[in-house]
Amino acid sequence: MKSVDTGKEKVKKICEVLRKETLDPAKKEGEKIIAKAREDAEKIVQEAKRNGARIYEDAKKKVEEERNVFQASIHLACKKSIDTLKQEIENKLFNSALDAFIGDKTKDPKVIAELLSALVKGIEKEGISGDLKGIIAKSVSPEAVNKELAKEVVARLKDNSAEIEGGAQVKIVDKNMTVDLSDEALKTLLAKFVRDDFRSVIFAV
Repeated sequence: MKSVDTGKEKVKKICEVLRKETLDPAKKEGEKIIAKAREDAEKIVQEAKRNGARIYEDAKKKVEEERNVFQASIHLACKKSIDTLKQEIENKLFNSALDAFIGDKTKDPKVIAELLSALVKGIEKEGISGDLKGIIAKSVSPEAVNKELAKEVVARLKDNSAEIEGGAQVKIVDKNMTVDLSDEALKTLLAKFVRDDFRSVIFAV
């Protein structure tokens, strides 16, 4: 009986030695490996979080930049559209009305005579001498205009030639100068004075 017990004790001691020399170190090594794996896993997670945050911020910044570019493009397109619309309105309302007003008036013999008289008087006031030639609207006869002119003005004009669309011009022949109150010159002159008023009324916000 004693020998059996002694055998068991030996086996037990052998197992204890094996456990201490092999299993315990292996267990400790396993614990180290697990701890290291956890540490590495935590580092990977933290790095992924940092990368994710950076990617998010980069994407957010890019979206913001693209939105700003888009808004600027929309703003510019709207401004150009409004400017184009204003120009069309101005052309259809202001320019066409001005053309009709000036066009009709500057083909009237009486108005043309008044323009010629004003031009001749202005030239004389400036002390400019020389032969003067009247240039009038094609649609009006020189005789009809002369009937409306004072005799002294008729005397100053060498002749009246129908060459322009409307209004009147006086050419100082020997100086090769022309004083212009044609329909086009009158449109330009009148537009300078009334265009801003027209815009302020039509386009007032």
